[in-house]
Amino acid sequence: MNGTWRPAADATVRLAFPPEPRLLGTVRLVVGIVARKAGVDDEGVEDLKVAVSETCAVAVDDLSRNGLDALIELDLVEEADRFGVEVRDRAPTDGLGPRPGDREVDDRQFGLALVGALVDELRTTPLQGGGHRTSFWLRRAAERLPPRS
Repeated sequence: MNGTWRPAADATVRLAFPPEPRLLGTVRLVVGIVARKAGVDDEGVEDLKVAVSETCAVAVDDLSRNGLDALIELDLVEEADRFGVEVRDRAPTDGLGPRPGDREVDDRQFGLALVGALVDELRTTPLQGGGHRTSFWLRRAAERLPPRS
């Protein structure tokens, strides 16, 4: 793996959607269809759907809690040996609005931990001008490593 993210112009599929929870099912459906068409095995497709769902749900929650309706952008990228996803949102990277019940665990950090357990490569960086870029890759089934013991 080259460890770099291709420019967004190379996306196989690009989605932009408002931060509405009711749209997450559609996003999962699109990810599943595109990943399956790209040759990702059934287990990988399910892992990608969970990873995308978790990443987007956190973005929806953060944007909604801060009263923002900025679009969430999602790119799906197919390469010869792997399939990638990039999610971009404009939720504040600090000074988030109040969380109900003062949760001790940050939803974004918890979500990223879950995503990291499902994919082969995960990276998150702040966006210029504010927000988050979360990208993750899954190697094709023949390229995947056996689980660590």
